[in-house]
Amino acid sequence: MGILSVDLLITLQILPVFFSNCLFLALYDSVILLKHVVLLLSRSKATRGEWRRMLTSEGLRCVWKSFLLDAYKQVKLGEDAPNSSVVHVSSPEGGISSGNGAPEKTADGAECHLLDFAHAERPLVVNFGSAT
Repeated sequence: MGILSVDLLITLQILPVFFSNCLFLALYDSVILLKHVVLLLSRSKATRGEWRRMLTSEGLRCVWKSFLLDAYKQVKLGEDAPNSSVVHVSSPEGGISSGNGAPEKTADGAECHLLDFAHAERPLVVNFGSAT
């Protein structure tokens, strides 16, 4: 199966979900527009606020790219795991060491790949912490 056929298959898989998202965004915009029209007809002072549309070409592009990213990162049985990009963060004790006790050669804050940290002697444990 070639690259083109895989891309086509992934595109066909995410199209229904993408179109349902577009329908939801259009419905949301319609409800907000109806609310603004009702407030305008009632001559309310609350209509002074700016209305930010959800269904825009930039928003649709962002949704499409996020669906593609999710589709390409899915793991399939019997195939290699995706090697996602991560940012290396050292521990407060002075750095993360590898399995043999030597410090990692990756600089703090440098972008690397998840499977770069895997070793045959131990399982890969990843902490997805929050900075907020």
